[in-house]
Amino acid sequence: MSFYSMQTIATKYDLAPSTLRYYEQIGLLRHVPRQSTHRVYTQAHDDRLAAITCFKQTGMSLDEIKAFFQYEDEGGDLDAVVALLESHEANLEAHIAELKQNQVHIRRKVQFYRDIAAAAAAGQPAPDWANYPLSDFTDEALAHRHSN
Repeated sequence: MSFYSMQTIATKYDLAPSTLRYYEQIGLLRHVPRQSTHRVYTQAHDDRLAAITCFKQTGMSLDEIKAFFQYEDEGGDLDAVVALLESHEANLEAHIAELKQNQVHIRRKVQFYRDIAAAAAAGQPAPDWANYPLSDFTDEALAHRHSN
């Protein structure tokens, strides 16, 4: 069985050691053994931290994460866990769609300001913002442009 130091796990997941201790305190990390006075983490802890990190990075609250792991640790209402995960997935899909829209806006701005710089370097007039429709900067438009 593999064991990992607190520092190794903290570094791997970009967490402060105090966060690991907090996760243990609130029951997200259970049965963390010690060697002397040092916590040691098993592969099961590492796997659980991978899931916790995924859930946290995608916006799940600690209470929701605790509810999920309560089912894994103790059993319970499977329908509630499925509903929690489905709701989280739907929220994540909405957030991804919002991020994609923001990405299109940023692509548009980047291209506009690159073109301003190029025009200035060539002694040409600055481009007109109206010539940069959002529809030209979607993934689909860019893929179509690159395929031609």
